[in-house]
Amino acid sequence: MRGTRLGAAVGAACLIAALMGAPAGAQQPDSTPGGPWVQPNQTESLSAIRDYDELVSTLERLVANSDGAAELTYSPFRAKGSGRAIPIVTIGSGERGIVIIANQHGDEFTVSNSAIEVVRALTSNAAGAREIRDAVTVTVMPRVNIDGFDATPIGEPWRHNVDPFCTIAPCPAFYALGRGYDINRYHSYLVGDPLDDPNTGPLGVGQGDNPVPEALAVRHAYDAAGGAAGVDVVLDLHHQGSKTDAEGQMVTGSTLWPNATAAADGLGIRPQFDQVVFRSKQVVSTLVQAVHQYGYANFSRYCGTTPPGISRNAYGLLGSASVLIEMRGVGQKANGYIAKTAYVAAGSVVEALADGSLSQADVGVAEALRLTPGETGCPPAEEGDE
Repeated sequence: MRGTRLGAAVGAACLIAALMGAPAGAQQPDSTPGGPWVQPNQTESLSAIRDYDELVSTLERLVANSDGAAELTYSPFRAKGSGRAIPIVTIGSGERGIVIIANQHGDEFTVSNSAIEVVRALTSNAAGAREIRDAVTVTVMPRVNIDGFDATPIGEPWRHNVDPFCTIAPCPAFYALGRGYDINRYHSYLVGDPLDDPNTGPLGVGQGDNPVPEALAVRHAYDAAGGAAGVDVVLDLHHQGSKTDAEGQMVTGSTLWPNATAAADGLGIRPQFDQVVFRSKQVVSTLVQAVHQYGYANFSRYCGTTPPGISRNAYGLLGSASVLIEMRGVGQKANGYIAKTAYVAAGSVVEALADGSLSQADVGVAEALRLTPGETGCPPAEEGDE
């Protein structure tokens, strides 16, 4: 078995290398017009990003060509605004599990391509892909917020889902006036109540009535994959603003593990949660070491907030290693490289889960990550990028 998993690792590395090409040099990209930074008054093209029909047809084609290695299903919880079904791809049949979600925020769309590339690589007939599928079951939701991307009333992507019922304040928690809910604040963290609204009632007391079907779709996919017993890792792919580190270099991505320690204390699960945090740091160490092989990959520690309904915290409280990956803001000519870097990060974790090396990762790599200058305290929960 160990030899098989090592073979899977080699195969995954080959798949990553094939997509990325040769590692880039250490030189950082410039910040002049035409470079990767977002410029004032810049018009960004979405032409490389699939709309809903294109997304579905791409997934259908990849699954159809997988020779039975993958399955495309749809969540019973549909997008609130349009009623469209949210696609889920399940790949492999291994005893270890990983769930990868992307595009919870409609205007953070490039990482949906990263998730699609994970599907493309793992549904191939390559020997490495076949061996990974024997070791790991991978669940991928490439676009959670399908309405926030291409079905908003303004005709442009926005952060929230499309549920514009509240037009006069006060509105519910984590709701944008006249738009909808921030999906990434509405994940139930209760084992026995997957339909819970995490923003109402006392900590740990299930209230039901979760008003965000897109968040319910993620929890349903997680439970269908086996919950904490079947899902070793949850990865959540996002975008953040463009930042610079203490040396003035571009921060190309940020990452973080669960930090809802107060919620864990309130639930009486702090020892278990501390173990989840340790395993999550191993995931972070793994992906950081992988992306640092490539140019533009300068990762920092994300300054994440602590609400238990954030997916990073909710699935950590449920018992799985749970990690946020925030890619830098989209800029000219940069969509492809951002997608590839997030793909490498996710692929490295799949690889390490398959070959068993994930459990041996040095958490010191994660703990050495620094916040970017000025992030001595976390932003208010309503205002964070995550």
